[in-house]
Amino acid sequence: MSNTRKWYTGLVVIPRTALRTAGAFNNQGLGRFVPFVFVLLLGSAVLWIINTIAPLAPFIYSLF
Repeated sequence: MSNTRKWYTGLVVIPRTALRTAGAFNNQGLGRFVPFVFVLLLGSAVLWIINTIAPLAPFIYSLF
């Protein structure tokens, strides 16, 4: 039996973890903080995108 992961595993794990975290907050009576958690996750996604694009900036600037 092979234990290889599918190519889309990373795309599935992150949203599933966020939803499980929100569920845990709700189960502990902290449901009012769930929007704050999703704002933090959205902010981290934006920062990840910026940090992914930033190393390409010198090559793009030299084209203009």
